[in-house]
Amino acid sequence: MCLARGMLMDPRSQGWTVDVDPSLPEVSPLLLVVKRPEDGWPVIDEYDLNKRLKAIRDSVDLEELRAEPAVQAYRDFYWKLGIDPTKKRPAGEALARRVLQGKPMPKINPIVDIYNLISAETRIAIGGYNLATLTSYCPDKVLRLCPATKGEHFLGIGMSDPVLLKGNQVVFMAGKLPFAIFPYRDGYQTKINGDDKAVLFALEDVPGLPDGLLERTADLLLTSLGIDPSTYL
Repeated sequence: MCLARGMLMDPRSQGWTVDVDPSLPEVSPLLLVVKRPEDGWPVIDEYDLNKRLKAIRDSVDLEELRAEPAVQAYRDFYWKLGIDPTKKRPAGEALARRVLQGKPMPKINPIVDIYNLISAETRIAIGGYNLATLTSYCPDKVLRLCPATKGEHFLGIGMSDPVLLKGNQVVFMAGKLPFAIFPYRDGYQTKINGDDKAVLFALEDVPGLPDGLLERTADLLLTSLGIDPSTYL
């Protein structure tokens, strides 16, 4: 079994691991399990949100965004899968583009809104899943990351009907359930509702990401959720 990055020593996953298919030797998602704070999930206030959105707009333009190492890493990974990243953009790039184009960030719920903002800031694709639902499909806490089976059904968030996977995608599996298309589409069954008791986050690693970027993104995510990364767990 191939474990997610640092998982043998990293308590942040609370025992969750990822069995990565041998065809994806350089892919190693970073997993974080976060429990709902006693006073509830934090909500980004408008002042802080606007300040952080302005920082994105002031730091890069659309042309520079395309050339960033993290954006290029995800694009290269898409091309290897036979997916055109100019038509189906990596999540972090797509969110950053929205900000640069002056479009509002999507409003889903406090948890999703926070990790979408961080994805726009760091360009790292982040998936978030209801831990209780995930556990019901995968009680052994061993997720799989593997090529999709052609013809397999996948119901993504916002889809009215399942789609048939083509076989060129990479999927996260919880037991027999494909609960995410890596690294850009989360499934309906394990979606975050906003009042979740606990959430599993997956920071999506691909070859070529700048060193340390996943860890910095993890720290930013924890901090934005009101958690001190140095004392977490």
